[in-house]
Amino acid sequence: MKQVITVFAYTFKEGIRKKAFWVSTVIIMALILLLCFAPRIITAFETQEADKKSASAGEVQTEEGKDGICYFIDETGVFEKNLAAFQSVYPDLLFRISDVRDLEDLKEDVAENEKHSILYIEDQEGLPFFRVINTNFMKGINTERIVETGTAVWQSEFLTGQGLSRELVAAAQTPLGYVEEAAGTMSLTGYVLGLVMTFVMFFAVYYYGYGVAMSVASEKTSRVMETLIISAKPSRILIGKCLAMGAVGLLQLVGLLGFGLLCYGVLMPDGFQIHGIEISLSGFGVETILVLILYFILGYALYAVLNSVCGAAVSKVEDLNSAMMPVSIVVVIGFYLGYFTSVAGGGSNTLSKLALYLPISSPFAVPFKILTGDIATQELLLSMGILAASIVVIAALSARIYSASVMHYGNPLKWKDLRKMKTN
Repeated sequence: MKQVITVFAYTFKEGIRKKAFWVSTVIIMALILLLCFAPRIITAFETQEADKKSASAGEVQTEEGKDGICYFIDETGVFEKNLAAFQSVYPDLLFRISDVRDLEDLKEDVAENEKHSILYIEDQEGLPFFRVINTNFMKGINTERIVETGTAVWQSEFLTGQGLSRELVAAAQTPLGYVEEAAGTMSLTGYVLGLVMTFVMFFAVYYYGYGVAMSVASEKTSRVMETLIISAKPSRILIGKCLAMGAVGLLQLVGLLGFGLLCYGVLMPDGFQIHGIEISLSGFGVETILVLILYFILGYALYAVLNSVCGAAVSKVEDLNSAMMPVSIVVVIGFYLGYFTSVAGGGSNTLSKLALYLPISSPFAVPFKILTGDIATQELLLSMGILAASIVVIAALSARIYSASVMHYGNPLKWKDLRKMKTN
């Protein structure tokens, strides 16, 4: 135990001292601060815009107090009589009847003024054809809403011309009521947090797993490993290094989670909404945080023991990336399997279950399902148990390979050489 503590203390101290640790922490904190401060900026701009509109009331913006003009050109003659229908869709616009001969001049006006638009209704073989002209694709009136309104007007005029009363036509065109409900517990906040945590888990597991391999390879290159081998068994070195880098990662992760919650509590405006949906962390409780931390520990442990073997298999740091390629491929496969079956909603139910229980993908799939409430307790416990058992088996095999290869110098060991060492 003393040997493990000695290696742990040395590796932990080295991990904390690295510039990469502090630079990454500061950058991520800055991003968290910006994300939490963004709603206040948005709210401030919306308030400022509302104040401007209020202050400019009565000024000559557009005649009749409208915010913009929609130049209305109707070759059919049908829609001019029902201009009020379009006006009801865009009450802030002045619908001004214009002539097709002025179309080019009107286009120049719309190009210069983003609040103006053109609705040009052509007569194509007895049927209306709608042409909407805005300043750009981000501004102006919505084509679908205009066509929907125009279709209703055209149907009404056609059916009335066939002898139906306007009352019957209006009754036939009455929109049917509907409501959209979700049987599950997923919310927008849970989805966004799940998405963020999926990527955070991937980068944390990959980055700190890589840190274990880099630590081993660096110490072999500098011959520090020869000193460590004298004072500690290889298996103890492996355990100490994995625990130390995991502690460094856990320290950073917990610190960032705490900082994020603090920024949310202080900076996020009360009742802030996106498209009418309130942003809330009500589902981000203590139990959820503890489970997420536990899955980070398990996911990190799985890939850390694999990466440590990669570090022990090389004699120079320059050879580390090529030695880590097989593990990196496994990490990426596990991440994308967890991502597409959870966040992106892809794959069959069988594939989703595979991602949930497969050790290489469960660290990335489970956090999203936890935050969206899409996982049962028995599923969580089974997934966690399989992951923990896999770590024990892989750690035992990795310890044997690590012990046999950690003092190897020369050409990088290949995986078939490592398998031979394991069996000897």
